[in-house]
Amino acid sequence: MRSETLRRAGSLLVVLAAVALVGCGRSAPPANAELKAAIADLEKAVVAAKAEVQRLKDVDDLENLAGIYGHYVDKNRHDDVADLFARDGVVEIYGRGAFLGQDRVREYMHNLSPGSVGPRDGSLFNHMHLQTVIDVQPDGRTAFVRSRPFIMFGIVNANAQWGVGGYENVFVKEDGVWKLGYLHGYYTMYTNYEDGWTRKATPIFGEYARLPPDRKPTVQYAAYPAAFVPPFHYKNPVSGRADHYGDPTFHDSQKQ
Repeated sequence: MRSETLRRAGSLLVVLAAVALVGCGRSAPPANAELKAAIADLEKAVVAAKAEVQRLKDVDDLENLAGIYGHYVDKNRHDDVADLFARDGVVEIYGRGAFLGQDRVREYMHNLSPGSVGPRDGSLFNHMHLQTVIDVQPDGRTAFVRSRPFIMFGIVNANAQWGVGGYENVFVKEDGVWKLGYLHGYYTMYTNYEDGWTRKATPIFGEYARLPPDRKPTVQYAAYPAAFVPPFHYKNPVSGRADHYGDPTFHDSQKQ
């Protein structure tokens, strides 16, 4: 993604340079009004190019941030995960309810493995983000990111599970840095490794008795074998149609 960002930024600069050279190569000086118009057009092109370069950098930063979150979760780096959130960030995962504010996010993350921080011998928790779709909003301060987690969980000589689902997350630029504003994780299938998804599926999780949420889940759903699809934040980019599974204003319902 980073090399593509640089390539496209370079292409924009080449176009601007070509425009300037064409203007300098005229055989006769342009009239004052024509010169002003040409300068105004060039200034607009520069502004547009800068905006596009910034958008491409934002996309690159957001893709990295989504992946970094997964790597930290893998290794029980709870404080590193919480530090990725905005001050009023929210985490809502797997029917556990919503936890509001960075301090509560930190509590939630530590609650995943009480008394344990960092990787543990005999424990596996791979948390991979796939099929990332990133949409930076025109204000350049908000972005919606959809991805698919593929989870491998296991404790040696105890149990092992597969898991898949979806993230529909909101990122915000706070103090000039992209941070997680609302992390909404859905799991659509969990199953024991020995049984596989053809024989047994784990139902949706409930709230932690030891850590009640600040708010009930915003979306009620059932996991596999139910055919639930996490709502899309985007319309079809070709047809412009928003199907019945999702709504582009979906995240409005997740504001505190």
